[in-house]
Amino acid sequence: MLTGRDAAHKRIADMLAKDEELPVEFKGRVIYYVGPVDPVGEEVVGPAGPTTATRMDKFTRMMLDQGLLAMVGKAERGPAATDAIREAKSAYLMAVGGAAYLVARAIKGSKVVGFEDLGMEAIYEFEVSDFPVTVAVDAEGNNVHQLAPLVWKEKIAREGLLIGA
Repeated sequence: MLTGRDAAHKRIADMLAKDEELPVEFKGRVIYYVGPVDPVGEEVVGPAGPTTATRMDKFTRMMLDQGLLAMVGKAERGPAATDAIREAKSAYLMAVGGAAYLVARAIKGSKVVGFEDLGMEAIYEFEVSDFPVTVAVDAEGNNVHQLAPLVWKEKIAREGLLIGA
């Protein structure tokens, strides 16, 4: 799994605009929107909670055009990003926000593979095991942020669970 946040995505966009070679191959890879904290002691990486994915929406199509397999972040994606994910037959996976330490425990290896000068916003390559994510947007564009509220609305109405009902 690769990592990348705002600064890395902006630099990738600038490099592609100049037809420069990227520091890493994205084809068939997953990118995790994170800026990991430096490790302490025996840690592989410090807390590594997901960044809000919506901030990367403007870069989604560009990254999918590089052959990206999937993206990991927190919060929902906008309509243009969801459309791009569907068209690319990709996926957006949601990591647990607010559990940065627990998420970091699934990271078994970490090394910088691009843009080292960006510090925590550099591109890292993580080796992960049992990484806790949920499919939020699948390859057909089904979006849990849109579908789940409809399911619950129907369930609440059917079972008369509305307050004042």
